[in-house]
Amino acid sequence: MNTRISRHDLGYLTSATLLVVATVTAVTGLVSDLWDLNDFVYHKYGGYALAILALAHVTLHWGRLVSYTRWRLREHPRRRRGINPQQKARIAKNRGVDRVNEGSGVTGRIRLTRRAFIPLALGGLGGFVLGRFLPTEPELPYGGDIGVIYHEWSKPKLLSLLGTVANWGRQPSRYKEYDQAQKISLPPPGEFQGLSTEEAIQQRRSRRNYSRQDMTQEELSRLLHCTGGITKERWGNKLRSAPSAGALYPIEIYLMIHRVKDLEPGLYHYAVQDHTLELLHAEDLRGEIVRHGLMQEFLGQANLVFVFTAILQRLRWKYQERSYRYALIEAGHLGQNVYLEATSMGMGACAVGAFLDDGLNNLLGVDGQDEAAIYMLAAGKI
Repeated sequence: MNTRISRHDLGYLTSATLLVVATVTAVTGLVSDLWDLNDFVYHKYGGYALAILALAHVTLHWGRLVSYTRWRLREHPRRRRGINPQQKARIAKNRGVDRVNEGSGVTGRIRLTRRAFIPLALGGLGGFVLGRFLPTEPELPYGGDIGVIYHEWSKPKLLSLLGTVANWGRQPSRYKEYDQAQKISLPPPGEFQGLSTEEAIQQRRSRRNYSRQDMTQEELSRLLHCTGGITKERWGNKLRSAPSAGALYPIEIYLMIHRVKDLEPGLYHYAVQDHTLELLHAEDLRGEIVRHGLMQEFLGQANLVFVFTAILQRLRWKYQERSYRYALIEAGHLGQNVYLEATSMGMGACAVGAFLDDGLNNLLGVDGQDEAAIYMLAAGKI
């Protein structure tokens, strides 16, 4: 029994494998594009395999390819038998060109008609516009700064006009509630008059040393209200103390409370719609917040720590790829409110951007994707 694989069989096997690998490469390329994956390993190595198999395919079928090319290039008078010059001219006219044969060769002069020129010109102009005004998205080089890439990618451009065609999801609620949590009413923020805005700006500094004195609930209420509380209602929309893109308010405020009079230490959520606290977990969390804050001890010495999270879908349905920009900008507005109001009240604050994201998200009970921690600020008596 002859089990030798002939060159003919090897050629068919190579062609079949080439088809499979080409399909895999196309699918992984589509996945890479849809999910915005850079250096997608399956697509990269699929492309390498595709190139190798293509070379093998050409090598094994070299004789056929050469024969076919020669057949296409040489004259075939039998193909033109039975077709007179008038019929040739009519066929050429229907195709939008007038072909004038020179001698008996298959090549000739081609004269474009007006009917053929117009779509050709429009196609060329359209290609120029697409190439000139629709730049490709920047690639992420190995070891590059992904923040710079995101900044370039999220710039407004002509493609952004088509963004609404994509499905960016629906608008979620502007308020997050913990129905099972214990609700704690806060005192009214009152009409406290501290430093002027100019004085607070001049005196504002990052404070990392705090006294052992308890913060009162009245002070906490005022600090929360001035940070991100509701300050006015207009046309049915409740506006807050910090500006927000489209008044969509993607930032949620959590508190790690260490020393506030008549409040248990633990994790709280600020329910802004009714200016209350929701107790999520009663426990001394000073060690936890210091650990997740890369061992910065003042996070456990302050009276409390603000943790701002972003629910990006509150922005994404409207602002699409610029959502993350706007969320970070708004967190900065809230952070400055903490600084200025704490300074006006004779207290101190210090912002923290370096923390262990996954550990902090787990501590808050958020998934880190739909909602993620993006900013921390310690605040307390000095």
